Amino acid sequence: MLRAHGHSPSEAFNETVEEATQSLYPLIAENGMDWMYANCSATAQRGALDWFKKFRDASKPVFEELYTKVANGDETRRVLEANGRKDYREQLEKELKEVADSEMWQAGVVVRSLRPERASKTTG
Repeated sequence: MLRAHGHSPSEAFNETVEEATQSLYPLIAENGMDWMYANCSATAQRGALDWFKKFRDASKPVFEELYTKVANGDETRRVLEANGRKDYREQLEKELKEVADSEMWQAGVVVRSLRPERASKTTG
């Protein structure tokens, strides 16, 4: 969505993946969600309150389908079938390359290379 509204790949990556993994998730892991809600901005609190049900309702059918496929064995059968094909490794590499070549993945490579802890390893 950010890309569709004119943000660069690195901005989109920073505002989603990087912020979540480098800022939010470590704080949540250390202090809990209740602490996070209590200590974020009023704007973020309002957004969470206003939007959480819409996100829950939008994602719930996807998770219900996945749960059902795992519970009834469909997911295991699909994985075993795919992994049992003679061309499994070639197909896997093709699929992994498609993800690795995606704009967001490539932006992630660049953004991660700019992290301070990476810079100190290359200069020190």
